[in-house]
Amino acid sequence: MSRLEQGFLSAGAAGLVVCGLGVSLDAKAMLSAWLPAILFALSLPLGALTILMVHGLTGGRWGEAVRQPLRTMTALLPLALVSLVPVLIRLDLVFPWVGADTAKLQETVHEKLVYLNLPFFLLRFAVCAAIWLVLTWIVLGTTEAPVNSNEHNGKKFALGLVLHALAVSVFAIDWMLSLEPEFTSTIYALCEASAEVVGAFALAILVLAARRAVEVMPGGEEDVALSEDLANMLLGFLLTWIYLMFMQWVVVWGGDLPDEIRWYGMRSAGGWLYLLWLLIALHVAAFAGLLSRRLKRSHRGLVWLAAVALAGHFIDIFWRIRPPLFAGGVLALWHDAAAWMGLGGLWLALFLFLLRRPDRIVWWKREVAHG
Repeated sequence: MSRLEQGFLSAGAAGLVVCGLGVSLDAKAMLSAWLPAILFALSLPLGALTILMVHGLTGGRWGEAVRQPLRTMTALLPLALVSLVPVLIRLDLVFPWVGADTAKLQETVHEKLVYLNLPFFLLRFAVCAAIWLVLTWIVLGTTEAPVNSNEHNGKKFALGLVLHALAVSVFAIDWMLSLEPEFTSTIYALCEASAEVVGAFALAILVLAARRAVEVMPGGEEDVALSEDLANMLLGFLLTWIYLMFMQWVVVWGGDLPDEIRWYGMRSAGGWLYLLWLLIALHVAAFAGLLSRRLKRSHRGLVWLAAVALAGHFIDIFWRIRPPLFAGGVLALWHDAAAWMGLGGLWLALFLFLLRRPDRIVWWKREVAHG
């Protein structure tokens, strides 16, 4: 391993040790901080999986350029799923509909307990995990082949996208929306799926730009740089996320329902309001920058735009997931620092290792082929 990978691995190990200490002191606070971190780590492989299947159907030079970073992200899906085990062990400390306190829930939530019950929740998670692992195995195997040799896999990718969309929808409802079971949104899963794509594609651009001068590489059309194609795709993904989030807010505002308004009210009070303004500022900056052809044809400009979009995705996950789980003051944020350092260090170390050694991604498939 390189020194950078060793540094991330050491930071991750130190963070995990602190997380273990946090669990021994206050398991509820530690798991509440662990969940947003793991959902962010999971969102990147899921977003990468979406993009790889979409590119398998549509083709295009933009997807060929970022294929390796996306494959590397997708390969880290098992790590993210395993990292959910601590929360699975003590779901009652995180989700209000688990345990003996369900009688305190609102009457409208009691009607949802037919769906929100522990055995059915675990079954749904197992099915979602199985779908994603099978799709990962298929996608990593097919995208390992040379470019333009996967036309016959179109039906696989189409069916895969349908199953993936279903799994993401179920997972978003179970692991995110049910943190506040009184809140209802029929568009929330789409918001999460679009956010995953933005985060994964932004990270892929950053990795590609760190290794190659994409601003001088040819794009899909004459007199168009590859950096422009990538930036335009990122703009499309970002606009989709902005539109869906805005429409959810409009529907809630127009409906004027107390439970839905409370969801936004919690995230617009105290320090969460500043985080909301930061989230809006990041996405406005990314959107405005992606309209500039000069920035899109500049190496530094492309890196800046992708970094801002990725930071916006990071803040979005934290802003949506953390408020209902946060019960302490500023000092309680040490749980979050430990969770992000532990999981982030481990994730980055493995990501950089696989990025440098892509042959390790699908080693099992090659063993089968040689056998």
